[in-house]
Amino acid sequence: MTQNDAGLPPAPIKLIAVDLDGTVLGHDQVATPRVLAALRAAVARGVRITIATGRNVPTTRRFAEMLGVNAPVVCGQGGELYDFATDQTLSILRLDRELACEIVQFAADHPHWHTILYHDNEIYIQRKIFSDQFYGKLLSSMEPHLVADLCHVAGDTDPDKLIFAMNAEYTAEAVTLLREFVGHRAIVVQSHAMFAEVNPLGAHKGAGLARLAESLGIQQEEVMAIGDQENDLTMLAWAGLGVAMGQASDMVKQSARWIAPSLDEDGAAVAIERFVLNGFDQV
Repeated sequence: MTQNDAGLPPAPIKLIAVDLDGTVLGHDQVATPRVLAALRAAVARGVRITIATGRNVPTTRRFAEMLGVNAPVVCGQGGELYDFATDQTLSILRLDRELACEIVQFAADHPHWHTILYHDNEIYIQRKIFSDQFYGKLLSSMEPHLVADLCHVAGDTDPDKLIFAMNAEYTAEAVTLLREFVGHRAIVVQSHAMFAEVNPLGAHKGAGLARLAESLGIQQEEVMAIGDQENDLTMLAWAGLGVAMGQASDMVKQSARWIAPSLDEDGAAVAIERFVLNGFDQV
């Protein structure tokens, strides 16, 4: 199937993975009634719904409840699988603590980067430069911890990941610089207009979604993934049916098999209606 042609998905969809911001959540961090109705109707037809996000588990919980998720979620850009039904971590990857410290020190040479360290579902910062709303909505459901030295937060254990927040005009350059510095030791992605992230090797949404599908006994061709950002590329490419939102960049669209309308046009709902709820009779 090529982008937006009239072909069918390779198999009936049994698992839908949705990104959050820009895919099913608007700027108000709420899903529209049409999106919620499409997800609930898919669940009623026996389809499993998951979230694939860079957020941590505590922040993801309320969105899982909002969206009616009925499968374990893919958090931390694919680094953690968590089952809210049993409140258990199914698998987790972590960033090498020595590498994390190197990156923190490298970031100190870029004062317009705001360094945020994730460890055991808590976030740590050395200075608070954004509003409480920024930290609460985009980063964590809990207050960030102010510490003197991020390198020693984790002690002898490995942190989850690093985020560098900044004004949007700096993000692309930061991603490039971080990739040059990190090399093959970790994965660097842009997950938001203001975020450059450093994640453990193997922590990307495609790998996390593949692990989840395998655990559920669902084949690759039975998976639909919907996203809009660079960090969604791997899951859009891996899924049997990768769907890019209409406002996504050309790079993201090229990784998808179908391009939905934009967020403002309820693109995620349109994709679910088209490929799941309509029984393929209107494609």
